[in-house]
Amino acid sequence: MSSAAPRPGLAYRRVPARPRRVSGLAKAAPAELGVNSYRIHLLANTCHGLVVVALFLEALTILEDQVQAFARWHLLLLLALLLNGGVLLVQGARQQVRRWPVLVTPVLVVLAVLGLPLAWTGQAPPQDPWVEPFILLAAAATVVVWRVQVAVAFLVVVTTGYVAAMVHTAGGVDTMGLVFDGMSRVAFGIVLAVLVGLVYRGGQNADRTYAEAIARELQLTRTRSQAEEQERLDGLIHDNVMAALLDAGRAPGPVQRRTRTLAQRALDVLALEERRARGSGTTMVHTLLDDLLEALSPWRGRVRFNSFTPYIRPPGEPRPLIPVETAQALVQAVTEAVSNSARHSGTAETFVTMDGGTCPPTPLNPEGYYLRFEVVDRGRGFQVRGVDSRRLGLRVSIVGSVEHVGGAVDVDSAPGRGTRVTVLWPRDAQP
Repeated sequence: MSSAAPRPGLAYRRVPARPRRVSGLAKAAPAELGVNSYRIHLLANTCHGLVVVALFLEALTILEDQVQAFARWHLLLLLALLLNGGVLLVQGARQQVRRWPVLVTPVLVVLAVLGLPLAWTGQAPPQDPWVEPFILLAAAATVVVWRVQVAVAFLVVVTTGYVAAMVHTAGGVDTMGLVFDGMSRVAFGIVLAVLVGLVYRGGQNADRTYAEAIARELQLTRTRSQAEEQERLDGLIHDNVMAALLDAGRAPGPVQRRTRTLAQRALDVLALEERRARGSGTTMVHTLLDDLLEALSPWRGRVRFNSFTPYIRPPGEPRPLIPVETAQALVQAVTEAVSNSARHSGTAETFVTMDGGTCPPTPLNPEGYYLRFEVVDRGRGFQVRGVDSRRLGLRVSIVGSVEHVGGAVDVDSAPGRGTRVTVLWPRDAQP
């Protein structure tokens, strides 16, 4: 019996189960924060910007009183907060998440509180300074950048400093009233920080559960594929090898011609399976299509698939064949492109198209046809030249594997324009 073995399973990349902490200056991606955490950050940053604009409009009504009690340069911090809120709104509109604008808010609020005694003109302010409502917003932003414990400490320290500044600048003010107001503000801020922290933790838990479910689905797909391959191989052995052995056992005397024919057919089938196991055999294009659909099953909820491969050759002509190694490389490249789209694009849909047609025979494909795959999303996109050379997903799993079997890959992407990955095989085809 031949040493044929099932085809090796396709290599999938496991989705990271724990979100990585990214730099405050770098642009965060869904793969780094997790899809749900990314959306929560995006929504929180947009809400942050809207609240800043609302508080700025509220502060405009008391500017005249503020100018009498505090120097005009203190209002520059208010303008800086407004500018920072505008940055957050622009990033939200562009589906981008950066942490540095969120970090800027607590810093500006601390500077505003520390600057109250320095900007005081000596006249008691008739109303609370404009910075007072920004303290809670800064505490909520601290939860986003760090954690709840840091936000609580920030809230207590900054509120204490604000109360001390008000006691210093507002002569004859009710000190105990200020203290009680500060304590109530701290209590409300702690509740707000805990709620924000719970929302972020829920997003991280959802990302972890999603990643584990994807990993289990991939493992189940590989197991099912191996079981089906083993069942198919058992059927071939039963239909060919056992048929030859039974025919030889029934025939008395010399081996009959029919028995020799059955035995030769069994040897040919086993030899073909051995070549397939080594990646040196061929398979049909429609089998490649089935393998691709199976490989994309973990993303069935987001993939919009379309195929035009049945029209490669007219009906009645032999179906086109493709080397098994080439088919595996193409399936792996398309699967990796869809995986990257699911993790990096920030969108809920990825469009996959498989088409092909006849072309003049080439040295890489004497069969005289070509295959083309397109993976398209309308997500955030990226700068192709800015991809780290150490990132193996694009350079090895997609470009390297396709070029190794004689194909070509074209990646068209830009920030804000989405991504289009085109895989052509063979690369010397003239569609």
